[in-house]
Amino acid sequence: MQYCSASTTTTTPTTDQGNGIIKRVLKKVGFTPNSKARIRVASHMLYESVADKINYLAFFNDFNMPNTFNSWFLVTELHVWMLLLRSMAEGSESGEDGRFLRNCIVEALWSDVNTRAKKLGANNPSRTRQQIEELSEQFQAALIAYDEGIMSEDRVLAAALWRRFFALNCDDYEKIERLVKYVRRQVVMLDNLSRQDFLIKPKIPWQDLNKIHI
Repeated sequence: MQYCSASTTTTTPTTDQGNGIIKRVLKKVGFTPNSKARIRVASHMLYESVADKINYLAFFNDFNMPNTFNSWFLVTELHVWMLLLRSMAEGSESGEDGRFLRNCIVEALWSDVNTRAKKLGANNPSRTRQQIEELSEQFQAALIAYDEGIMSEDRVLAAALWRRFFALNCDDYEKIERLVKYVRRQVVMLDNLSRQDFLIKPKIPWQDLNKIHI
């Protein structure tokens, strides 16, 4: 993102007048803390905190997941959902900022998904589009299931993770319990972040899966 600045003038306005001018200029170029331009930038930084910072190999190894595009998506989806949860706590009483932030994070996700999927399916674009449509439907269902799980007791969250993340294919209850514990801790961590560290200058200290033990 390129930054713009106002031209320097030879006259110095009074403090109140100057502050008013500065605020109007910053608002015009998208620099107010609640502006949509600022929120959109923050949304991409938040998404990148997942795509670039999460230790995907730890998930693949610890939960016996194949190193595939689908496995990458499942891990990404889980963390994006947690960001969406936290996003809804932001903004005015109407929740407008939170909803806009949520939508921007989802846009960032699908932009990345499309880019990665096209590279993998360059020889069969029609099949790639179909797979993305299927993922989109699964994503919406996953958000509902995870929302219900996080607001309920651990067994409900465990069931949601078993159905979606483990694709009904995990008989090791300790692994499911470990993932439940991981999710609960990450949600608490996000909930405790200040607006400054989450939205203004995102700094997401994701906990390492390898440090989560039952």
